[in-house]
Amino acid sequence: MRAIYCAGEQGRVVLDILRAGGDAGDVVFVDDDESRHGTDVDGVEVIGGFDALADRADDDVRSLVAFGDSQRVRLTIAERVADVGVGFFSAIHPDATISTAVSLSDGVTVNANSYLGVGVEVGDHALVDSSVNVSHDSVIGMGATLTPGCTLAGGVTVESDAYVGPGSTVVEDATVGAGAVVGAGAVVTDDVEPGRTVVGVPAEPIDR
Repeated sequence: MRAIYCAGEQGRVVLDILRAGGDAGDVVFVDDDESRHGTDVDGVEVIGGFDALADRADDDVRSLVAFGDSQRVRLTIAERVADVGVGFFSAIHPDATISTAVSLSDGVTVNANSYLGVGVEVGDHALVDSSVNVSHDSVIGMGATLTPGCTLAGGVTVESDAYVGPGSTVVEDATVGAGAVVGAGAVVTDDVEPGRTVVGVPAEPIDR
């Protein structure tokens, strides 16, 4: 059994990715919102919350944490899930283009029409949304989020818990630090310090 953890918008996206690949026959939802328990979301049962997943830890269940709104929350949930002995699966849309020389870790989501080039490394629980272009030898850290239409040029590093906004560009060999935010449409030409938010063309830091 595979459990999509969180039955909201991102959970439905993950379900759609699995269905696009013809691989959703053993899927259920898990969600901490008790009002969802026992209901169906897009035809898939919500079996309960964290305890329902933990109770199945010995039954070869795997999970994917589909929380799109916060990288930190996604990582926190994933840590709790791992602590009870539940493993993870990834969801890769069949319309994504993945080089044979890409390293994908556990619990990764890659949506349709995205490209991951030669030598790209994707960390645990990273989210690569639709139409994302990641060029050669880039590194996407644990729990990082790349949103629709963003581009990472060659050799870029996006560290853990960072967010790269829609339509933004990060130039060659730049680093987006841990927990940093790149605003929509920004063009990052220099390293972004951990925890900073940058916006504009070229991107400049603002107070959060």
